[in-house]
Amino acid sequence: IDTIVGAELYFLSGYFLMRFFQLQNLAALHHTKIGLTLHILGTAGGILLYYIIFEASIGATLGKIFCRLRVVEENGQKASIGNILIRNLLRLIDYPFLFLVAIITMESSPWHQRLGDRAAKTVVIKRSRRHLPIIDLAHTPLGSTLSRIFAEGIDLCFSLPFLYGYLFLLPAQRPYLAWVMYLHIPILFIFYYTLLEFFTGTTPGKSVFKRQVVLENGEPLDFSSALLRNLFRPIDYVLGYLLMTVSKKKQRLGDMAAETLVIARPTGNKGWIAILSAFLVTFSVCYVGFKNQNNFIMKDYGLRPSQGWRIFIPKLRPQGFGHRTSNIEHRLPATVPVTPNNKAKVTNGNVKPVSATPAPFQGKSSPNNKLKLEEFYFATGPQPGQIRYDGVFRKGDLLFAFFKIRGYSLSAEKETRLSEDLQVESPGGEWIISERKVVSFSNKMENNSSSVLFGNQLKIPKDSSEGKYRAVFIVHDEIAKTDYLFEKTFEIQ
Repeated sequence: IDTIVGAELYFLSGYFLMRFFQLQNLAALHHTKIGLTLHILGTAGGILLYYIIFEASIGATLGKIFCRLRVVEENGQKASIGNILIRNLLRLIDYPFLFLVAIITMESSPWHQRLGDRAAKTVVIKRSRRHLPIIDLAHTPLGSTLSRIFAEGIDLCFSLPFLYGYLFLLPAQRPYLAWVMYLHIPILFIFYYTLLEFFTGTTPGKSVFKRQVVLENGEPLDFSSALLRNLFRPIDYVLGYLLMTVSKKKQRLGDMAAETLVIARPTGNKGWIAILSAFLVTFSVCYVGFKNQNNFIMKDYGLRPSQGWRIFIPKLRPQGFGHRTSNIEHRLPATVPVTPNNKAKVTNGNVKPVSATPAPFQGKSSPNNKLKLEEFYFATGPQPGQIRYDGVFRKGDLLFAFFKIRGYSLSAEKETRLSEDLQVESPGGEWIISERKVVSFSNKMENNSSSVLFGNQLKIPKDSSEGKYRAVFIVHDEIAKTDYLFEKTFEIQ
């Protein structure tokens, strides 16, 4: 839990540095040594202050609070600020190599002290939970494997729609925030089950089959045990239910690690609370997410909430639309490197009305066409260093459109010849750009395994209309006599 807090501080410090240096993403910040150094120091300083402030004031960080742990001196008294400072500064020695030093020192200490605790003369103790009734396990049967499988099926009917609705919350107009939210999906999935089991001792599926989760000694589930058993949930979907069939206590890996059991016992009102809570959370997230018009699924794939599931099936995913989900925060440098061997020339154009009628040409992909769009992104300048995955620009901006094409044909002389046509339609339906061969590329290549980078540059006048523009790119393979068409949209605000 404290590591999650540290990750949040990493994103937060990165955000403030990006705003300070007026950068678009972390890749641009890390491209310079000073930006990377400031981000590392800001994150490390924030984490150190987090530990010192929380442990000195209340004796525990957020992670220790949830797991009922406290930091005290060896005599049981409250730890002083000096001792807290020493134990946390020595995290620099305890934490490297996957906490190896800390694990070795704790396992070799009778009081389970890491090196920082020994130097500061502190110990970490576990506080007892408030008195709760203990269940007599000697007269309570265990939940069967089959019932738990069906219960998990019901639970997935709540958790998967919750995550699906969460995907629609990712704001396309704020790519950095969307990237951070995207990285939190596994955490949300784990905490979804953890909080339900901690507060109610059950889940919607378990409550239907009258099942509860308890500790092996019959005590109610505490937060640390609930979190630990659910951390193993992704692995248990593959191995856990098979393991339960041969386990005497009907335990999956998560149960063994957390020392928990699933028993057959009526859940009472807590079962209804679990069902109602799961329903309200899932419904609320889906309702707000589906109302969000600026989400990546709709913006990049053109799919409504009822169709968004198609992006998870490659054969049903729409062609010619935007980025993959992983491109929410793609790690590209601040300036795009283009080698001489695969560089198509960058063209310049001014946005001006050409015709109010449909464009005079529309390329069509030949049935045997092998050209493929490998990558696409917008950027702005004066140098194309600020990548704009959201495709949102302002009047007067210098707009760059970069994309990579793979699958071109080679002549007998190992030469490839590619060209690009460009069309841009305004929000009012006018074709403001309609030009042939705005980019031409001809070069000898060793093979056709590498991709060719195309670049287009447009100056957006300050009197341009606000709204969404449609750009049509048509790439011609003049060796194979085939062409490839795809569309992108950008917005002027």
